[in-house]
Amino acid sequence: MSSIKLVAHRGYQRLFPENTLLAYREAIKAGALFIETDVQLSADQQPVLYHDRKLKRCTGLKGAVHDHLFKPLSLAPNHDPKRLSDRFVGHTIEPLSDLVTLLSKHPQVHAFIEVKSITIDFHGIDKTYRHIIDVLAPVAAQCSLISFHIPFMTFARNSGWHSIGVALRRWKDLHKAEVETMAPDYIFADVDDLPKQINFYDLKNKLVIYEIDSPQLARSLQQRGIEYIETFAIGDMQQALTQ
Repeated sequence: MSSIKLVAHRGYQRLFPENTLLAYREAIKAGALFIETDVQLSADQQPVLYHDRKLKRCTGLKGAVHDHLFKPLSLAPNHDPKRLSDRFVGHTIEPLSDLVTLLSKHPQVHAFIEVKSITIDFHGIDKTYRHIIDVLAPVAAQCSLISFHIPFMTFARNSGWHSIGVALRRWKDLHKAEVETMAPDYIFADVDDLPKQINFYDLKNKLVIYEIDSPQLARSLQQRGIEYIETFAIGDMQQALTQ
């Protein structure tokens, strides 16, 4: 069996504010060789690191990322107070360019860049793609583009991006004609949606399964042919799986 490859989902999210440079630095410090981040465009089309459709949970702001210009967004708190209290007050929404700088210092790290459907639907496929790949250019070889938005990923494949992935809303979407034609390098799937009682050794795509915080479950998935495990608890999982 190949070794388990852990993907730090939104960085070291269990202990730090998600989608922040702090969470990614701490994930890398904990041994992560793969990270995942969420990207959306501000109203003035600047790529920023943020997951939710709405800003309220992590920032307290109203509306969505695309409702705000980049400058006020970059000053907005992003410390997830409901989950983490006031431990990380001072952390703000950060631009994708800052993650690019971090990646350039860690060439061993591969990043899965998830482009959120809400930003694609608002700004359009072509514009979203162009703004994001322009920022990623210095570390392009370290980055895979992924999304739930199948037309966007088809566009990325046809535009020549070297590594792409599709996140499945349902496992059966794997067999959609557009997904099969696209032939994504990676398939991201929810562990609760995986078909039971089958192995995945013959699957042409690399499977990345989320959200896993149990070493025992990770090893059982490995025995079914799954190499990549996405986790919020990168430090705990890294330690448990290397003992």
